[in-house]
Amino acid sequence: MRFVFPYFPSPCGLFSFYFCCAIIPAKEVKKYQITKHLQRREHMSQFTLKTEIPAGMTGISNVFLDYYMPKANGEYVKVYLYLLRTLHNPPKQLSVTTLADALDHTEGDILRALKYWEKQGILKLERSGSGDLAGIYLLKIPLPGPATEPLAAAEQTDAAGTSLPDKKSYSPDELTRFSEQAECRQLMFVCEQYLKKTLSSSEIETLLYFYDQLHFSVDLIEYLVEYCVCKGSRSIHYIETVALAWAEAGIHTVAQAKERTTTYTRGCFAVMKAFGINDRNPVEPELKYIEKWLHTYDFTMDLILEACKRTMERLHKPNFEYADRILKSWTEHKVHTLSDVEKLDQAHQKKGRKKKTAPDARPTGFTNFEQRDYDFDELERQLLNSQ
Repeated sequence: MRFVFPYFPSPCGLFSFYFCCAIIPAKEVKKYQITKHLQRREHMSQFTLKTEIPAGMTGISNVFLDYYMPKANGEYVKVYLYLLRTLHNPPKQLSVTTLADALDHTEGDILRALKYWEKQGILKLERSGSGDLAGIYLLKIPLPGPATEPLAAAEQTDAAGTSLPDKKSYSPDELTRFSEQAECRQLMFVCEQYLKKTLSSSEIETLLYFYDQLHFSVDLIEYLVEYCVCKGSRSIHYIETVALAWAEAGIHTVAQAKERTTTYTRGCFAVMKAFGINDRNPVEPELKYIEKWLHTYDFTMDLILEACKRTMERLHKPNFEYADRILKSWTEHKVHTLSDVEKLDQAHQKKGRKKKTAPDARPTGFTNFEQRDYDFDELERQLLNSQ
């Protein structure tokens, strides 16, 4: 079914929003710190991977493809498929962190995917006595029935507990009703202009998903599409990814979206400038690193720019992966400010002086160089090996 969308002027208006803050009791803060510590320990612990699926080629159950995959978050599917492949060629060390690195996810994404599939009954998570993840046991895919009934109304849930409805398929009658609404016709027309194409039926259903199920306003959806196109992507899948991220972050107005994207855009340009890149925009892999630094590591721009500066001093050229390893090291050392970085440097300088005063230490150009608390040579070696 196709819509014909006449032109309607895009409404404009002023939007504002307010920040609010709350005083958190000390007991709650301590509880949060303990929870974060346990999560970090779980991310770093290693586990084994076992299965009752026959070995050989990486086979995927038709039951999984027909009943489980269509209802699951695409990122969850990637995690499950990677586990299947890993069974026949496992890495030396398998942990939540290695899975996250392999799929370019956060550790939280991996854990949510594992818990989702455990709930669906296609794998079992094994825990050690201390509660750490010790193993993943891939089970035979259960046939549809009472055990898989929740799939019909499965919901995606983010770490904060916000439930996002699954995308539904609209009937011809429902599509007709939407086409009779002036603002829906306007929305489709504007999106066609941005995407420079006639919308397919699946693209129309995706936009209606934003409007009808995520409850985005027409103005917000138009801004969403405009933002993604300006970043160089007209893919409806990328637009949907950004929309879900906004929904999980509680963004419901254009003002809130602009606040988030402005901060992100400023961060992108600041990083590119720090790396001496002034003749182009960041490409998709670089954008993913910046997104990770800002929203996963939750670093301030001064720390991110300091990591970029040290990368340039060390390699004399821009390298996002190297800067990421520096920032990851700072995350592990609980660095939150530049003063924390200075303390880290001072601690290693003291350690370096102790090494130089050892009886068997011979003064060379290398041993006289005072390293910081993270081994740049090791970082560089890992970087070269990964290329």
